[in-house]
Amino acid sequence: MNEPEFRKRSRAVFGAFFGDAESTLHPADRAEAAAFWSWLGELEPPEIATRPARATWPRKIAASVAAVALIGGGFAALWPARQGPLDVAQAFATGHAERRKIVLSDSSVVTLAADSRVEVAFAPGERRLRLTAGEALFKVAHNTARPFIVETRHGEVRAVGTAFDVSVSGPEAEVTVVEGVIRIAVSEGRKGKSAEPIEKVARKGERLSFGVSNENSSSTSFIRQVADVDADTAVAWTRGQLVFRGEPLREVIAKVNLYAKQQIVLTDPAAGATPVYGVVNQGDTEAVRGLIANPNAVAPDQHD
Repeated sequence: MNEPEFRKRSRAVFGAFFGDAESTLHPADRAEAAAFWSWLGELEPPEIATRPARATWPRKIAASVAAVALIGGGFAALWPARQGPLDVAQAFATGHAERRKIVLSDSSVVTLAADSRVEVAFAPGERRLRLTAGEALFKVAHNTARPFIVETRHGEVRAVGTAFDVSVSGPEAEVTVVEGVIRIAVSEGRKGKSAEPIEKVARKGERLSFGVSNENSSSTSFIRQVADVDADTAVAWTRGQLVFRGEPLREVIAKVNLYAKQQIVLTDPAAGATPVYGVVNQGDTEAVRGLIANPNAVAPDQHD
């Protein structure tokens, strides 16, 4: 197979792999595409330099990278750090026990969870948003010329046309890929130095956490895989349901209280680590008692 034919076949294979036709691929093609994409996600971003590309790369890998670049659209080989504050054009927020769906000017849709806030600053070359609190589901309108970037204080998530859920509650952010492929970038956590961010790609069904940890007077950037999830389950909150798959009781209470008129409190601190499994309607505090072995471990807040 000559190089033009190989490049054409690579585009077709990766197009099916990243689209809705993965099941139509030959098992060998599917396995090779998956292995290559996993390997690509582990690479460090290349340094900015004027020297020519290394001639030692096998032609097959170089052709595959070209195919990924063509299919991936707005994924940049380097992710330059944005300079200066975000020039906010719009801001949207939700209050307690509220969900809100926003249709943006490019037809992308943002669904905000309770107690959440997102700022929007679109420009001709990119669509940039900042999630400053809470959780949001982003369904991105496809536009390869204007990548869609969601900033958090922990790092950034970039996509072209896909859907992903981002949560910024707690010391780190978490992203779940509902459709398509995204790229996560976190600035190197080295004080006093400017460095290229660490990056990782993720695809449908993957969940990752990211941020900068501070230990022993030093900062370390991280992007780590969390247990994969069913994409539909991950966004059940947009339909008024909360699905728990082993989260500790203290986290479950915090999540339920976001939508509850009457707050619940943990009366037995020792039970805070108890894993919880089940589905409850948002705001249904009584249902939480039915999911744990000791219902007396939680009680309504008498001061509410």
